[in-house]
Amino acid sequence: MEHYLKKELYDLIKTDDSIFSFIQEGSLDGLWYWDLENPENEWMNEKFWTELGYNPNEMPHKSDAWQNIINKDDLNTALENFNKHCEDSNHPYDQVVRYKHKDGSTVYIRCRGLVIRNSLGTPIRMLGAHNNITKIMTTTTKLKEANKMLAEKNKELEQFAYIASHDLQEPVNTIQSFADLLLQDYGNDIEKEASIYLNYISVSAKRMKSLINSLLDYSKLGENKNLSNINCDELLKNVLIDLDKKIKNSKAIIKIGSLPKLKGYETELGLLFLNLIGNAIKFQKQNIRPQIFIDAKKENGWTFSITDNGIGIDEPYKEKIFSMFQRLNNRSEYEGTGIGLAHCKKIASMHNGNIWVQSELGVGSTFYFNIKV
Repeated sequence: MEHYLKKELYDLIKTDDSIFSFIQEGSLDGLWYWDLENPENEWMNEKFWTELGYNPNEMPHKSDAWQNIINKDDLNTALENFNKHCEDSNHPYDQVVRYKHKDGSTVYIRCRGLVIRNSLGTPIRMLGAHNNITKIMTTTTKLKEANKMLAEKNKELEQFAYIASHDLQEPVNTIQSFADLLLQDYGNDIEKEASIYLNYISVSAKRMKSLINSLLDYSKLGENKNLSNINCDELLKNVLIDLDKKIKNSKAIIKIGSLPKLKGYETELGLLFLNLIGNAIKFQKQNIRPQIFIDAKKENGWTFSITDNGIGIDEPYKEKIFSMFQRLNNRSEYEGTGIGLAHCKKIASMHNGNIWVQSELGVGSTFYFNIKV
């Protein structure tokens, strides 16, 4: 049964010109009505032409008026869709076409239409509507160009990081090798102060080598992304095997809650767990046994948490720690390059997620990250 409001609206359109004007001018950027029995005749409303920069009074109600200013390729597409729509009403007449504005610029129009048939099913009229989507298309085009440029720059930066790090390895290896050789072969024959200097050189070279390797790893993160189904229980089991020596040496107690199966990048996700659990073991108070709890809940994708009873992080540094080369502690107390949490942030981002921390200095920390692939 037809709704009374629908019938009432139809009657208003028939009898009240202001209602028809509101519909054609308020929600659309052009309205057209085509006589398919006399295809040279087509009525276009005023807004059809003003959107394209033309004076409606100077434009004839003829189909060739718009066909002369539409992009030729788009005209062919529109006519092809028109023929298909006439053959089968289920085939939509709906496409984006480019018109030439009177000032020479391009206007992007979403053009939709509906064929009207007689009692025999023969197409006799076509009603259509225009929506000017130039701003959307321009913004989309600019965004695509910006994304393309950003991707190219990121690729250049990754290549630079790889090449620079790779080329730095050779001289660093040479420095370390010669320093070690001098200490090994002449350690008893050189002055104590010189021996200390050589030891500093060797230790610094080793630290530089570790930093270079971390940079290489960072530049290659996500290089060969392979999205797969991941059983997080199995993944974590393998991570804990890799950390077995650190766990035994620290006598860490690790408890695991309920973990999901999800889609993600398995190698990278494993590295994220490795970094966070490794940090929870490493950044621990003296003579305190590390206690770590790993859990996950279905929230904002899957949100994971890794809670420890470590040294904690002071409030001003809770965001800073995820940047490259950020160290909050003395190197002599806690070894590392200051890149691990930057790795974690990049991996979380690969999974359309984020990483953050809640912490109290001297009490412990909970690191959170979410996966939304």
